Amino acid sequence: MVQAQAAAKEAAAAAIPLMAPYKMGRFELSHRVVLAPLTRCRSYDHVPQPHAALYYSQRATNGGLLISEATGVSATGEGYPEIPGVWTRQQVKAWKPIVDAVHRKGALFFCQLAHVGRASTNGNYY
Repeated sequence: MVQAQAAAKEAAAAAIPLMAPYKMGRFELSHRVVLAPLTRCRSYDHVPQPHAALYYSQRATNGGLLISEATGVSATGEGYPEIPGVWTRQQVKAWKPIVDAVHRKGALFFCQLAHVGRASTNGNYY
């Protein structure tokens, strides 16, 4: 039975390359479907909120890869309202349960670091 399941999985991977395993550097992905970077603008005061743990964990699969929404690296590099950040202890602490929820599903989670450069609004979005 185990051999039959393995053969069926291998046949599915051959028929659908997106479902084939992929080695990305030192990371072994179970498939090639990746949650692409995005900007959700659903944090408050640039602190990720608890609902993000549910959002990301619902999209996590064992051996899958998720890339977070744009995550600011400094208060002076913001260009979008209410994106999360990683420049304060409070922000980093708020990311921990989100990352833990994704890891519990067996997925990898990369943080997309963002700085808009000269387009920075310095917090003035209007």
